[in-house]
Amino acid sequence: MILLIVAVLAVIQGFSCHVYRLGACPTVDPFPEFDVSKFLGRWFVIQKFSTASSCWTYDFLKNDTDNSFRIEQSREQFLLDTLGYDHTYKYIGTLDLPDPERPGALRVRFPMSVAGKADYIIFSTDYENYAGIYSCQPLLFGHRRTASILSRKPTLDQVFINKVRSKLDSFSVDPHDFSIISQKNCAHSNRTISVDPDTFSAPSIGNAVKTVGDAIGNGVKVVADSVGGFVERFGNRSSNIVSERDPDFDAEWF
Repeated sequence: MILLIVAVLAVIQGFSCHVYRLGACPTVDPFPEFDVSKFLGRWFVIQKFSTASSCWTYDFLKNDTDNSFRIEQSREQFLLDTLGYDHTYKYIGTLDLPDPERPGALRVRFPMSVAGKADYIIFSTDYENYAGIYSCQPLLFGHRRTASILSRKPTLDQVFINKVRSKLDSFSVDPHDFSIISQKNCAHSNRTISVDPDTFSAPSIGNAVKTVGDAIGNGVKVVADSVGGFVERFGNRSSNIVSERDPDFDAEWF
C-alpha cells in the first residue's frame, strides 16, 4: 500500500508543476561563470509554475561517492493535505553537468520521469539571497517547462522576485505561470514519504511485495479464525434449537 501511495504521488509530481507547450523548448542561458559550490545547501521555494503545494524547499547536495550532485525537493503535498495526513513529501533527483564550459546548464533526472532527463538551468542568482531555475523537457509534439524562484530565507524581497521574473521573460518564457508558495506554519513533519532513484528498484519492490504478502496472510488467518468461531457458535445454537425454541431466533432470517 505504501509503495502504491508513493507511486501515485510520484506520478502526480511528474504531471504537476509544469506547463505544456507545442514546439521546441525556449532557449534560456545559464548564469555566467556559475559556481556550484556556492549554490549548495537549502533554498526555499518562493514561486513555482502551476502548483498548489506549500512549504517547499530544495536541498542541493554533493554526493560523497563521486563528483555528482543531487536535489532533494521537500514539501507538503496538496493531495495529502486535503486528506489531513501530516507528512513531508520528498522527491530526490540526480544532477549532472554535460558541459563543463557551461556550469549553470545542468541536467536532472527524477525517478518517475518516463521521458528521461531534462534541462536544468540556473539562469539567475547571487548565491546569498535569490536564485532562478528553469527546466524544460522535449516531448513528442512539444515540451513541458517549469521554473522556480528561490530564496535562502522563507521570504524574499519583491525586488529580487521582480528581477528573476524579468530575466525569465527576456527568454520568452511567460512569468505569469508562477504560483506563490506559502512558507507559513511549516512544521516539516518527521513522517516522510520519500521517492528517490532506489524507490522502484527490484529489492525495494520485493520488500514491499513481501510486506503486503505478510499482511494479506495475517488478514486471511484473522478472517479464517473469525469464520471458524462463527461456524462453531452457530452449530451450537442450531443444536439448541432442536430441543428448545430460542426466543431470539427469527425464522425469516432463513
